Amino acid sequence: MSIYSQVFQLLHQPMLILSQNELDVRIVDANQAFLRLSGYTLEELQSKNGRYLLQKYNINTTIQVVKSEVILQTKLKQQISVRIDQQPLPACSVDGCNHSFVIFEDLTPYKWIEQQAEKNKVLISGIVDRQQHIRFLRDSLAPLLFEPDHKMQNETLMQFIDDSEHVKLMKIIQETYRLKKERSLTVKTSKLSGIELELSVTFAPIVDGFGEANEFAFVIWDLKPVDDQIDASLKLRIWMAKRDMTAGHLSTVTGISIQTISKLRNGKILKPQRLTAELIASELQVDVQEIWSEVRK
Repeated sequence: MSIYSQVFQLLHQPMLILSQNELDVRIVDANQAFLRLSGYTLEELQSKNGRYLLQKYNINTTIQVVKSEVILQTKLKQQISVRIDQQPLPACSVDGCNHSFVIFEDLTPYKWIEQQAEKNKVLISGIVDRQQHIRFLRDSLAPLLFEPDHKMQNETLMQFIDDSEHVKLMKIIQETYRLKKERSLTVKTSKLSGIELELSVTFAPIVDGFGEANEFAFVIWDLKPVDDQIDASLKLRIWMAKRDMTAGHLSTVTGISIQTISKLRNGKILKPQRLTAELIASELQVDVQEIWSEVRK
């Protein structure tokens, strides 16, 4: 096997190589990721009449084609939403055919995350593979909680979980894969940027074309510091993130200058005026004591 073939087969993204002449389209090769997505073997894919690709996806190997969402039917008759990015390859004089490289992206985990967001406020969401590597992360809190010590993307999930919680979490993850059902739990993080958090999280397995789960999506619904003595400025930033409230928006609705809010957020003002604290807490829908233990008169 050539180095090209080895790399092609190892890539995580599902991919096909297509060949097209005046009469037909055929699949030249498919990597393991696409075979897992579709549930078919390469031989089964190549035995299909390639014209269905022309009819279903309007394939034209001579131009770039990007389709935001189409339905891929697996061998098990599952309907999987996928994004397609097709790139034409340089002309080959050997067979006189046009060739193209087609990249597929399974939209299933993203759609599940969107469905969860419709149910309730999602603070952090992501996709994790079988080895617990974080392949995708969407959140408003990572710059606040994980920098400069860590960035979650491209790291392993267990790095961010307290050692005492590893056994419990692995058991839940294994059950999620085995039963192919959503699971929810509360888990403590390791110390991120100097603080320890308690997370309320739900996992969902992402099932491939063979009916197997090789990755899962997750959403974090809530988080709170384990130590109540943490800095008031951090509490303020957490509550603002929970309420999707920027400093500019909070300034507008309270009438408090953005400079004052910025100083409260970065800890330069430790004890705000009582009225200031009450206005901010009211907009964030919390008691003043949830953020500041002491205020000025």
